[in-house]
Amino acid sequence: MRRTGTKAAALLGGVALIGGAALATAPLAQADSAPAAKAAGTVARFEGRTIDLSKDWGAAKACTVWRTQGVVECYRTQKEQEQAATKLARLQSRTMALASCSTPLRLYEHGEFNYNGSVNGRTLSFYDRGYWQNLTDFGFNDEASSYRTGSCGAHLAEHTGGQGYWYPGNTNAWYSEGVMYQGWNDRISSVYNT
Repeated sequence: MRRTGTKAAALLGGVALIGGAALATAPLAQADSAPAAKAAGTVARFEGRTIDLSKDWGAAKACTVWRTQGVVECYRTQKEQEQAATKLARLQSRTMALASCSTPLRLYEHGEFNYNGSVNGRTLSFYDRGYWQNLTDFGFNDEASSYRTGSCGAHLAEHTGGQGYWYPGNTNAWYSEGVMYQGWNDRISSVYNT
């Protein structure tokens, strides 16, 4: 099945800390002849300094993108990331809850959720819903090898802005795949939490 879409909303210009709620819109259909988007870059906080995720994650291994909470932050471990997210969830207002998922879509750099006898690889978590987020901005374009959806369903697209084919596997809420369908390993370029 072939589905295409356009950017439902522009990414917020690589700004790391943004207040307010995300605009909730649905994906729109468009031909997939759009030119490749140039990475805008996303600045994240990591251990008291800022890093541009589109260029280099450095020692960071797990990053959280939760713009409705004003957060783009990275951590050395996924455990540190989960502890910080638990604290943030307690602060979530009703308006923010409508614009985000209570648990994130998680993309993993390697199969089996970055586990091959020991934890390795990067993890990128998205809480916001209602617009396409381009993985080029996070240095994660064509890098996902496994995923877990959270409380929201998701769309995974092969090109930026939801363009091209959409991942044919199950992306409903509370689903995970340790291995991507054949031909989809390292192919995802944008994500959309529903």
